Amino acid sequence: MADRLRLGLVGCGGFGKELAAYFLEVADIAALCDPNPAGMAATAGALHLDVPRFTDYRAMIAAGGLDAIAITAANHVHAEITVAAAAAGLHVYCEKAMARTVPECWAMVRACQKNNVRLMVGHKRRLRMPWARAIQLTDDALLGQVLSITASIYADNRPTGFFGTWWADPALVGGFFHAHGVHVIDWFRAMCGDAVKVTAMRGPQHDSRYLYPDILHATYQFKSGALASICGGQSFPLHEFKESEVPWGECRNGGFKLMPYRDHIDLHWQRLDEQEPHRERFDDPGVDHAFRLEAGDFVRWIQEDRPPCLTWVEGLRCVEMMEAAYRSAAMDGQLVTLPLYPELEDQ
Repeated sequence: MADRLRLGLVGCGGFGKELAAYFLEVADIAALCDPNPAGMAATAGALHLDVPRFTDYRAMIAAGGLDAIAITAANHVHAEITVAAAAAGLHVYCEKAMARTVPECWAMVRACQKNNVRLMVGHKRRLRMPWARAIQLTDDALLGQVLSITASIYADNRPTGFFGTWWADPALVGGFFHAHGVHVIDWFRAMCGDAVKVTAMRGPQHDSRYLYPDILHATYQFKSGALASICGGQSFPLHEFKESEVPWGECRNGGFKLMPYRDHIDLHWQRLDEQEPHRERFDDPGVDHAFRLEAGDFVRWIQEDRPPCLTWVEGLRCVEMMEAAYRSAAMDGQLVTLPLYPELEDQ
């Protein structure tokens, strides 16, 4: 391996270009891949990259010269790209959601284990400073163990341009929470630990251009006994996406609420033995910090064998929590227990 990790970027849309800028601080991007040549050209130009370009990830892998790949392509190709890269001995960074289903996630994990390569799934929300601070508050000396959380994620997602794309098709994206809610569900697990039960209900279809239920409510129970519920829709005109993910939590020693605004995030919290609440304002939402932590840890994990902030576990368990909610909603709220595929756990 060269002194700097040689990375291939698979997926050169807006997010791929954004993520690549952080990887360039700690690694070399040695190849680009996207079925859209114009997207590759725009990414190459923005990042001043003069590297080989491929429209097929298989050709990029076969060309050699890489140590790892970063996947920011559509959800439905995450598994096949990861399996192919692992078979070629390449380490894999994959953006969330890890895949559409738990079996796809396990296929990725087993391929990387078989070929002794690293697999990290990017879940930056738990690493961003306001959300990471809420995790810190669960220390016994502060608010203590989480007992319950409720998160509202109603948003106006019309400006995202989902309609007519893979983002609106469950066969390609996975479902409602894959498109809107994946951040919060992973953060639930960071706050509460592993989930053991879920029940979910879908509401009336609001916009038929989404091919999955576009109003969904789910409640999780965790091994600790804590409860977390998430409710949302995608046609709520009063919230932009960045304003929409609003969690409130009751803890053993007090409670908290996160209030996101367009230009900052407020974290309010108070212990039961205090008379006045704390208010912590975050003008920096922590996106840069989270991306740099992910990229740096991925490289150090490969080159120095240093334990990273994330592995594949967070990605797989988040997909499991989402898929379990879809299964429950399809059965009119029937209780679903986790793990969702016990037969895959110890293969």
